[in-house]
Amino acid sequence: MNPENTAKLLAIYPLLYRNLRDQTFECNDGWFNLIWQVSADIEAAAQLEGTPKTAEAWPSVGILKNKFGALRVQFDGRVSDDIEALVHKAYERSMEICHLCGAPALLMQVSNRRTEPLCANCVEATPSNPENPRPLPVWMQEQNR
Repeated sequence: MNPENTAKLLAIYPLLYRNLRDQTFECNDGWFNLIWQVSADIEAAAQLEGTPKTAEAWPSVGILKNKFGALRVQFDGRVSDDIEALVHKAYERSMEICHLCGAPALLMQVSNRRTEPLCANCVEATPSNPENPRPLPVWMQEQNR
């Protein structure tokens, strides 16, 4: 995720992402809104459960990444079943959201070992194999600089 979006998440959800402060979110910006929403949902659930908003008690995300074309969120400690259900819902939704641009997507096989949720525009822009790369569209080239 780009530094600007990472900084936004760390600023708004400092306790939730306290153990990721020196790392980056290991996914692309297309999932930013999904991550923002699941973060808000996790915090709301923790608050409803009466969890004290302290570093010792508040849920802490240890890993947030794209793995096998889906959003993976793992906590450093135990969380409630309600919070696990929110994370599972985000996991399922992530496979329907283009991880590059955020548009509706399908899970696509992009290589022998890799699947990614991609929209039609990003499928066209993504090289299918290293021997025959397709150029990225201008809007993606600007984001990758």
